[in-house]
Amino acid sequence: MIPNTVEIDRMVPAAGAIKHSLESYATEAVGPDAELTRLHRVLYPVFRVEYRYEEESRLPWGDETARGVTLLDGLWADNHAALQQYRSGTDSLEPVSLDAYDLGRDRPGLGRTVLLDFQVPTQRARRLLPERLADVVESHRFDDPASITSSYAEELVDTFGLPSDLDPAAFEGIADVMRLYLPFWVGEVYRPDDRDLIGVVRDPEDTRDDGGSSHEWLSAFFRADKGRLARYAHTSIRQPTAPSVTGDSGSDSSDSTVSDGHTGEAADGHDGDTAGGRADDGSDAAETADDRTTATDGTDDHGEPHSEPVQPETAELDAETLVDPTPDRCFADIGGMADLKETVRRTVIGPVERPDQFREYGLDPVSGVLLHGPPGCGKTYVAGALAGELDYSFLEVTPADLSSKYMGKPAENVQDVFAIAEANRPCVLFLDEIDAIASAREDQSSTSERGMVNQLLTELEAVSDGVLVLAATNLLEDVDDAILRTGRFDERIEVPPPDAAAREEILEIHLEERPVVDGLALESVVDRTAGYAASDLEYIATDAARRALRDDERIDSEHLLAAVEAVDSSVPDWAGGALEEGKTITQPDGVDLSARSLVTPTVDRGFDDVGGMDDLKERLHETVIDPLENADRYAEYGLGVTSGVLLHGPPGCGKTHVAGAFAGELDYSFLEVTPADLTSKWMGKPARNVADLFEIARQNAPCVVFLDEIDGIAGARTGGGNASQRQLVNQLLTELESLGDEAVVVVAATNRISDIDDAVSRSGRFDERIEVPPPDATARREILRVHLADRPVATDITWETVVEYTDGYAASDLALLADNGARRAMRAGDRVRERHLLAAVSETDSSLGSDSAETAGDIDTDSRRADDTGGRRDDDTWYHQ
Repeated sequence: MIPNTVEIDRMVPAAGAIKHSLESYATEAVGPDAELTRLHRVLYPVFRVEYRYEEESRLPWGDETARGVTLLDGLWADNHAALQQYRSGTDSLEPVSLDAYDLGRDRPGLGRTVLLDFQVPTQRARRLLPERLADVVESHRFDDPASITSSYAEELVDTFGLPSDLDPAAFEGIADVMRLYLPFWVGEVYRPDDRDLIGVVRDPEDTRDDGGSSHEWLSAFFRADKGRLARYAHTSIRQPTAPSVTGDSGSDSSDSTVSDGHTGEAADGHDGDTAGGRADDGSDAAETADDRTTATDGTDDHGEPHSEPVQPETAELDAETLVDPTPDRCFADIGGMADLKETVRRTVIGPVERPDQFREYGLDPVSGVLLHGPPGCGKTYVAGALAGELDYSFLEVTPADLSSKYMGKPAENVQDVFAIAEANRPCVLFLDEIDAIASAREDQSSTSERGMVNQLLTELEAVSDGVLVLAATNLLEDVDDAILRTGRFDERIEVPPPDAAAREEILEIHLEERPVVDGLALESVVDRTAGYAASDLEYIATDAARRALRDDERIDSEHLLAAVEAVDSSVPDWAGGALEEGKTITQPDGVDLSARSLVTPTVDRGFDDVGGMDDLKERLHETVIDPLENADRYAEYGLGVTSGVLLHGPPGCGKTHVAGAFAGELDYSFLEVTPADLTSKWMGKPARNVADLFEIARQNAPCVVFLDEIDGIAGARTGGGNASQRQLVNQLLTELESLGDEAVVVVAATNRISDIDDAVSRSGRFDERIEVPPPDATARREILRVHLADRPVATDITWETVVEYTDGYAASDLALLADNGARRAMRAGDRVRERHLLAAVSETDSSLGSDSAETAGDIDTDSRRADDTGGRRDDDTWYHQ
């Protein structure tokens, strides 16, 4: 979120005077063909660090404390030394509103003014100088060569503008850290016969005849990589992908385009961090550490945040083991996840850092955020990075920290946790695996567990300003409803498996300190790891390193791809079977049902994967698929698209499989629900679940909604029936009627069509009713072919015999038959042969209660004995149908 106000050290002249100056310079210093093609007012982020040290006094009665100032590069791009020339101008600052500046918010690309984004949290800037000076002191302790220590100390003096006589041992600490911006005019001059020249000025007189200025360091910084201007631009302005900032010579300066911006550079060796940093650098930019913390208990005598956790007297839990007072990470350390970071900046950081502005519009600051998504995808890391962004302490709690075998102790532990958070304000309190801490109370058998949830509810209601509660879960549906309701966790944010950009950055991070081949290309590895968790990628990097070590080689793409082959995704359910990029799952706001657990964004099967059933597939194609693909032609004849299909027939005959293949044929998302997903013992909850279901379908359209066992969902309503059940049916009727022209097709399945409520099954809701009977001979042959396709099958099987003996079998029976036949062949060390399948028939009954069991009894049992003796292995070629 772009701040309203920033602190700057000076105003710069208007663009007209600057442009005239640069154009004159271009003509005189470069030539008549030179042309000014870009002109931006750039606000460069800087940390102003005031430090204390003991100065040797000239007076006989002792030393005194002195203060000094250094400027640190807010981009963390090793420009610290060059910034020291601007120190004197930062003694007095003036706030400037950004409302009147063109920041590129209303159109793609950069505006005339470019607000660069801080890349590290204030806490990291606070620690840099003390850590560097401590290194010098430590070197003295261990008798390092004096020349080395002296050289390092001199480098610190030059880099940070320290007094030459400052004794590192006399350094007392940091007095104040604040954020500000240095404004510059950055112009790009097009030269036909040479590289484009970038000039930087603050005043017209800055430009010299030789083209240089006192700001040459910034010119060189942007010339070295012209994508930096866009890459470091504030994330609320920067676009996801676009061309380089150089562009054509004739374009206007206000039309500058934006480079990718996925990776940044940093002087401390963490190349590959995404351009990110703090979300809001404005109205509170001049806020000092003293100002920021005087209202909290988490400060020392100098008004600085405590370097050690504060232990409340009333709490038995140990704050030392739970609290990190200065989390050393921020959003710039998170690979990819641009949408997630922008969402957190907009919905969490903005309201927390500028509560008065939000209250003016009747919006309360967020006090609770629930992160949900698959394990290993970075929920804990995101929570810690958020604490770093806000300069808050980080208090992490797991179920193990709260549980106890003693009655009432878990509730006391919850009370202690919030007391610790209060004492260490400002603080992010992170409740990991909240589904285990606050599971649904109706599922809890322990009075102590229910008491813990009740205490958590009480604490969440009373949480004070300066404490932001975050929770994380892999199982959103297992969290107690009262915890989830509005007022406790107002924001719910999904942390999905990393996208392609994030996967590449995560791999780069874990390969950074390892020997890799020059120009290592990760594209193939990134493509092969779609749907993998961040933890999986860390393991892949480690496994590739082991493989390279065994080969005594540097890590290359072959090592990485071999590691990928050896490990499956740890979150296959979240991948939803759709590992292609661009397919996402949307979780609607205010919906309790989990879209991630219900929606498969891409189904990996179509009608070609359905054995037989040609009449059924043809009817679905004619009544649904063709009208969707040729909507205009059908509309010409007054024919609409069928939005409801009811599949009925005996169990195990493939209704669910056909519905999924139907979604795959349409290339629609597939949303499958059973009665267990919708029913609840709480009054009104089933109807609300139905409403949530269809909202998820609309948000993930185009979509096929599959209502399995609809007789259990929408059974016939009777006068003495359950009121909540009647509400469910009424809500379902409402949703079916309101679909209209939305790209949502509802498919229902039942074994008992007579048990469905008449209003649900009538025309207008399910216009197509299609029977899915037991498979005929052709279908049985096709189903067996599908289930044996990836297995070694002999070429001499007489399929007609096997098909004959399976008359009356359901599709699920045939799948079991194929498994049993393959198992027998494996035990015999043979290919799957006719005798193995017939032997499996003799021990597999039809689940439909047909006469196939008696038929199977007539099969020659010699086939079984052939199995027991191991059978004959011949030289037939393996047959994969």
